[in-house]
Amino acid sequence: MSDDASSRRGARGDDPAGSGEDGPASAARALGTRIRALRQSRGMTLTQVAAQAELSHSFLSQVERGLERMSMTSLFRVAQALGTTQQALLTDDADAAPRAPGAFHVFRASGATPLDAGGSGVRVMARDHPRFVPMVMAGAYSEDLWWVHDEEEFVYVLEGRLVVVLDDQEVPLEAGDAVYYQGGIRHRWRTAPGETARVLTVKEGRAGSH
Repeated sequence: MSDDASSRRGARGDDPAGSGEDGPASAARALGTRIRALRQSRGMTLTQVAAQAELSHSFLSQVERGLERMSMTSLFRVAQALGTTQQALLTDDADAAPRAPGAFHVFRASGATPLDAGGSGVRVMARDHPRFVPMVMAGAYSEDLWWVHDEEEFVYVLEGRLVVVLDDQEVPLEAGDAVYYQGGIRHRWRTAPGETARVLTVKEGRAGSH
């Protein structure tokens, strides 16, 4: 992300962005910078992207400056408007050096996140063009949006109960249950009114093309 070169020395086990005092702000700025750079490379205005993503111009402007955090739903819509994916916006680091053999990253529980899920941060545990993107998120989920993406996805319920709807089939999951589905399948998640769930999800980083 945007901290500095030291955050990318994975082979030495350094902690990436997020554990310092400026972690949350730095993480939000990094995401906003990626969104702005891609928008400008597409020749699109803030107004155009905001309209396609069903967001206000002022909110997206705040996001690009790192002053606001988006939900996964908002990020999904922005990614669609820009012709990319959520995971690409969350993990691609244009300044990252090529990964050396044996490189790794350590992600601490105290790390920062640029996203928000109903008051709980979405923990993205990947960076620098990863082959797969693990995320932990917690919150309440409603069927307000169908998700469709090319990447295959694995969903594991850590706490609570979650219903995963795959086209016209409902899959109820409890803690310890999991589901794996291919790309291109319409899906959405649902929790019972007043309930929340904590979920680990893993997506392909590049729609299966590495």
